[in-house]
Amino acid sequence: MAGFGQTANAQKELKKEEKVQHVSPTPVGDAFAHLRIEEEKMGQEKMTHMFIGVAGFDGTGKSGIVASAFDEYVKENPNAMMHAVDFDMGVAMLNSAVNDNPNIKSWKPWQMSVSDRTAYDYPGTHQRVMDIMKYILQKVENDEEEVWGVLVSGLDSWLEICTNNMRIIDLGLAKDGIDSADMRGAGEGKRVERQSDWAIRNTRFHQLTALSRSLVRAGVRVFWETHLRATNFSYGKESDKTTLAPEWEKKTNNYLPTIIWMEQEAHYNDENELVKTEYKAVFKKCKTNPQLQDQTRTVFVTRPNGEPEWFGLPELYDGSL
Repeated sequence: MAGFGQTANAQKELKKEEKVQHVSPTPVGDAFAHLRIEEEKMGQEKMTHMFIGVAGFDGTGKSGIVASAFDEYVKENPNAMMHAVDFDMGVAMLNSAVNDNPNIKSWKPWQMSVSDRTAYDYPGTHQRVMDIMKYILQKVENDEEEVWGVLVSGLDSWLEICTNNMRIIDLGLAKDGIDSADMRGAGEGKRVERQSDWAIRNTRFHQLTALSRSLVRAGVRVFWETHLRATNFSYGKESDKTTLAPEWEKKTNNYLPTIIWMEQEAHYNDENELVKTEYKAVFKKCKTNPQLQDQTRTVFVTRPNGEPEWFGLPELYDGSL
């Protein structure tokens, strides 16, 4: 029995030793070294919180409020740059006609097709947009350039690009943009049969969200500009009520901390003659400053045969956001 007791005690000691080794193994290396380095840098980032969506009808000052905010900033920071991924050429034309600011770089995102059948190469355009955004991010991270902000102009075009790539590349339902535009399935293009397949389009769309967030974390202000559309379709159901909605993937409303709608209001006298038109910015969503929620600002005013008055949107550069 003495031998048995000695064996039992030895087994207990062995189990105790194994338990200790299991709880506190001798580290070969620090498995979390990369996280420790990342943690040490926290609080030293240049991160901004300005990731802003701007929606409105054509000609309501969407690009103007961003460009004028940059104009104010560059007065005291002459080396700062603003980049635009300019789908609808709104930024390039505005800068050419009004701002004439050499510090605004307007990128042409469209990749042209070599085919005579369609103008745009949609897969090539998607990749080009990704490359432009990654290139700007690299310049910022390597301290090659002070980038005040990035404006993506015409986000409704980006939604179209993602839809066409889903149909052409991911699902093989169309050979080019013309086939993809045929949603009836009457031509060579075929319909998207399963509702779940639209998640592919949405994932493509929000690749731009991921890159935009990386820029924001690196200290760059990011503005998404799109048009408003009338719709009676919401969350998969048709409604009798027609409402306005920004032309972007519907989850975008959840991802943007600030959303501004541009509106215009015409004023007439008693003779029904136009006196002036006010262009206004409405803060539809503002998580970074709740006091601005539902607030309206007059951005500029035009009058028949009179000089326009431009006020801009100071909140984009005065720090109140």
